[in-house]
Amino acid sequence: MIRNYAKQPEGFFVRIATKVAAFTMLQYFNLLNHRPIGSVKYALF
Repeated sequence: MIRNYAKQPEGFFVRIATKVAAFTMLQYFNLLNHRPIGSVKYALF
């Protein structure tokens, strides 16, 4: 979030929302595969 190239506040909020959604999706994949929820770095392997 330190480097932000959004030109308008709406763009900033959209970027933050997509990051939160992606993080939540990886946690859900871990939950489905019976892995620790917090290890999202390798969730798709």
